[in-house]
Amino acid sequence: MSFDQWTMDRKPKRALLALLAIVFSLGLGAATVAAQQSPATEETSRGCLWEVSSEKGTLFLLGTVHLLKPGTHAVSPAAEAAFQQANTILLELDLDEGNSPESRQVFARKAMLQGETLQDKVSSETFALAKQKTEALGLPFDRLRSLKPWSFSLTLALFKLQTLGFDPRHGVDRYYFDKGKQAGKEIRALETVEYQLDRFDGMSDRLQEEFLLQTLEDLDEMEEEIEELVQAWSRGEAKVLAELMQESFKDYPGLYRRLIVERNKNWLLEIDPILDRPGTTLLVVGALHLVGPESVVALLEKQGYTVKQL
Repeated sequence: MSFDQWTMDRKPKRALLALLAIVFSLGLGAATVAAQQSPATEETSRGCLWEVSSEKGTLFLLGTVHLLKPGTHAVSPAAEAAFQQANTILLELDLDEGNSPESRQVFARKAMLQGETLQDKVSSETFALAKQKTEALGLPFDRLRSLKPWSFSLTLALFKLQTLGFDPRHGVDRYYFDKGKQAGKEIRALETVEYQLDRFDGMSDRLQEEFLLQTLEDLDEMEEEIEELVQAWSRGEAKVLAELMQESFKDYPGLYRRLIVERNKNWLLEIDPILDRPGTTLLVVGALHLVGPESVVALLEKQGYTVKQL
């Protein structure tokens, strides 16, 4: 099936797919991923890996999925070679910080409503659906009703993913974070836990409710959507990933700017100095940050760098 036929036959995706792709690496356990080495085949030889070269430095951009099922992350020869060449591993978040008691306290402080409940923040229809979906998942609604709409959305989505077998301990970020530490490479982070949480917490009440409503309505489609995303990612299908992202954020331009575009532009401030000094860096970030017209790849190309997908 051609790409055009594939996109025509697909039903539109909504905001939940974007959530699945960019769920941040918070609260990860200490387990290390036993990722497999993948032989170079016609299907796997092209991955979510790009190389950026300058006169001084080299940067590899590796697109990831933050949560995967155990045993589903196959390390391509190109990604392994990029890791071996790299002096520095640059991730979205320091995963030790993400798993710290301090970060859990920050999450608790930002996630909880003060003197209000979810019923005070959303319409009666959204509240009723939230209660219904929560109880259908087997979660105690009364213990969650003090969460803000954005944290309520994250809680339900992450719980649903875990019931499907997806786990952040088996995400690509965790693999390269642990592997980099073991190899004695410099580990750096683009963002902090508090900054990442503020991307959600700073949303308006209206946007938070819209996000919650779409999450609730899409929960039953989650397995199909995440499997579709992982398949496109594993094959390095940048055009397909870009299409998935465009559909997911189509009705949420504010969310797209806040969670994707603003962060991509901020990251360029860190990337430019890397390319202006000797050495090799492996940048490991969510795959949706590397596809589309306002991606890190596109921004680097606009600045005149040569970027090629490996």
